[in-house]
Amino acid sequence: MKKPSIYFGEFKQYDKVFITADNGIDLDNVISVAFDGETLYIAQPECIVEYADGKTKKISARVSKLFSKKGTLYAAIGNSLAEIKKGKIKKIADFDSPVIDMSIGLDGSMWLITETDLYLNDNGEFVQVVDLPDKTVCLAALDNKTKYGETVYVGSEVEGLLSMKGKRRHWAELVPDVTGVLSKKINCLAVDALGHLWVGSDEGLNIYDGKNYWFNGNDFYSVPAGKFNDMCFADDGKKYFATDTGIITLIEGKISYYSFGAWLMHPTVTKIAVSDNGSIAAVTPRGISLITYKYMTLEEKAAHFDALSEKYYTRNEGYHVGRTFTKYGDIESGWLPNSDNDGLFTGLYCASQCFRYKATGDEKARANAKRAVEAMIKLTEVTGKPGFTARATRYSNEPNFGTESREEWHICEDNPDCEWLGETSSDEMTGHYYAYGLYYDLVADDEEKKKIAKVVKAITDHIIENNFHLADVDGIPTTWANWEPELLNNDDRWFYERGTNSLEILSFLKTTYHVTGEEKYNDVFNMLVQKHHYAMNLMQYKIEDGHVAHIDDQLDFANIYPLIMYTDNEAHKEIFKMGLTHHFDYERIERNPWFNITYGALTGNCCDIENAAKSLSEMNLDFVRWPAYNSYRKDIVWDTEQEGTGVAPQLKYPVEYSSRVLVHYDCNPFICNAGTEEFTDLAKTTANRTAALPGTHADGMDGIMPYVYLLPYWMGRCFGLLGD
Repeated sequence: MKKPSIYFGEFKQYDKVFITADNGIDLDNVISVAFDGETLYIAQPECIVEYADGKTKKISARVSKLFSKKGTLYAAIGNSLAEIKKGKIKKIADFDSPVIDMSIGLDGSMWLITETDLYLNDNGEFVQVVDLPDKTVCLAALDNKTKYGETVYVGSEVEGLLSMKGKRRHWAELVPDVTGVLSKKINCLAVDALGHLWVGSDEGLNIYDGKNYWFNGNDFYSVPAGKFNDMCFADDGKKYFATDTGIITLIEGKISYYSFGAWLMHPTVTKIAVSDNGSIAAVTPRGISLITYKYMTLEEKAAHFDALSEKYYTRNEGYHVGRTFTKYGDIESGWLPNSDNDGLFTGLYCASQCFRYKATGDEKARANAKRAVEAMIKLTEVTGKPGFTARATRYSNEPNFGTESREEWHICEDNPDCEWLGETSSDEMTGHYYAYGLYYDLVADDEEKKKIAKVVKAITDHIIENNFHLADVDGIPTTWANWEPELLNNDDRWFYERGTNSLEILSFLKTTYHVTGEEKYNDVFNMLVQKHHYAMNLMQYKIEDGHVAHIDDQLDFANIYPLIMYTDNEAHKEIFKMGLTHHFDYERIERNPWFNITYGALTGNCCDIENAAKSLSEMNLDFVRWPAYNSYRKDIVWDTEQEGTGVAPQLKYPVEYSSRVLVHYDCNPFICNAGTEEFTDLAKTTANRTAALPGTHADGMDGIMPYVYLLPYWMGRCFGLLGD
């Protein structure tokens, strides 16, 4: 079948580092920041800190402000203006009062304000032009016209926005009552390449044409209201704003957000600087964010996550698990606890490496997949009960060994230094069957195929022999591993699991038949379809739930793949694709790359492959589950459908991956705010509060498993949906 593919090419991959007290910065006294090339200079009361490549160097100087203008770095030092070059400070002019701000007009004219006066640089000498209003804090110059002089603007914290005019130079006030300016407390000014004046105040953003037309920034559909503290315009027209809700950029016509959590240590950005190459330095009360970018391809990004996974997310025999940190945002401080779902997530990671091996022939991918699949097989062998699979294992040298719920943790009979976790769920089985089928098809040699067939057969026989349940070592069926027709079809307490669990068992049976060739598994499959209408249960297996519960979404997309791939009967496939299409149509607003690519691979239909590639490109490189703060944004749409089930409103459309809570595919991407209790009232309906569902908690203290990127990327490559 012909499938649409995309070559996404190179894209800007943004990343950041936090510069804090650990780097020798006095966070309470950062006065100003500016770049000289890609070297960042940070002004503090007693010194300038030079920051480059993670290293700092202190330069003794009492600087009150730094200015980067046309490739030159200037510093205000008391009543003097100085130039900084390669860490050396050279005084170039003296004034009667402290230097406050400087601006270079579109014609190259250089203007400067002190606490008391406006100056123009005339042939290398600063000439006083006119005195200033009280508490003037910012300056923006258009050019050096002489007829009327209406080309220089200043902002005062008391008298507001003023424009210089007249042969006898004086200041004309632009007051809110008779103009479009929002406030009399002006914080920052800039002139764009067309001569428009951009005004940042405590009430928001304005744009002024210099005569009588105002564009109110609050009318931008996506510019947040509130305080604008600083702005920086690059020579190529790109614009950067520091606000009380984060950084806003206006680049190539698109407004983008860099907010608390993934990008900033605090929502309030007081000062901002931008290098010639587009690096951003943003000052917050808790640290300076240095945001940089480099060009990457999706394949290069996959290599990054493959390495990240092996170094930080591979536990014991080869389990793919989440990482818990002991220090905020610090992956190096982390450790790898077991989870209730080691088998599931290891299976999803294993699948990514199977697809990778098929797409590239890379022996490293084969080795990764082999290690993962052998770790999964051990989960079935370790219980001592044929076909019954453990959730996880852990050893005596690991934290929490010998603790927690003793009725579910069991010491291994042949190894007292190892224990395994029972009460295994249907989630675990999904990961096992998904990985086993893919490893069998794409990686395994003849001996490995026999080993896969043996373990799959044992698990399926156990399920069938226990009336379509997993029976724990005590003989009691586990809580969630239920595929029994009588319960799924005739017990209302299993209504929400009916479609998903029917899908699971049919998928398990087809996988077992595929790897063993034993017809009895097809017989059981046909019995469930013909006698218990399990195929009908799949026609619309996804129950629309207001996009609140996502555990089954991950399970469904993992199970539908082998079911359709291993079903020979085309009429049966059409029924199964009916359920898949309904599910995909409901979920496509997530821009979930794995869902999109799975749908495209199985149907050949349009799967929004460009959105899938875009989502992969947006994912941040560190894969930390940072707090997220998005409720201030005007481009979001609230959804209240969930309130009927006791869940607070959430987003109708998730924000871009770089700003959302980064979650596994069983968690909620529609969350607006998480971990922001300090800054927002999460109990209000206008800001999403944490719910008792996966994916709503984020505090910068754990890392997300890289299968989230690797599985869709390598699957897309394997099926030709992604070309790079």
